[in-house]
Amino acid sequence: MFCREQVVQLHRHKDEIHGRGAELITVGNGAPHFARAFQEDQGITTPIYVDPSRATYRALGMRRSRIVDLVTGRTLLHAIRAMRAGFRQGTTQGDAFQLGGVLVVKPDGEVLMRYLSNEAGDHPPEVDVLATLA
Repeated sequence: MFCREQVVQLHRHKDEIHGRGAELITVGNGAPHFARAFQEDQGITTPIYVDPSRATYRALGMRRSRIVDLVTGRTLLHAIRAMRAGFRQGTTQGDAFQLGGVLVVKPDGEVLMRYLSNEAGDHPPEVDVLATLA
């Protein structure tokens, strides 16, 4: 639910992102057929890459949550926010405990923003991501 929420929210700004000379790329940890189905179901037109081994996540320092992390007050608040916005937990695709993040990287490799999620549902507001591209 949380990954879906974040991707869809950022995708809503794809024209603005493209207008600022950037590309929105999503990396998931499920199988390729899950990514294709997600793109079709959600109307995602930007690239989605998959890394079922999660090597990309480890290389970027993204952490994995634990079962106890899923029952915290903050995670519950994130779940309420996502559900109010219309997102529901579907069939789990990939490692459900892998946390993500947002990176804004210039073509020359300079990292302008590195936001690593601390718990499920923790992601930066879209306005912060877009401000990084300004």
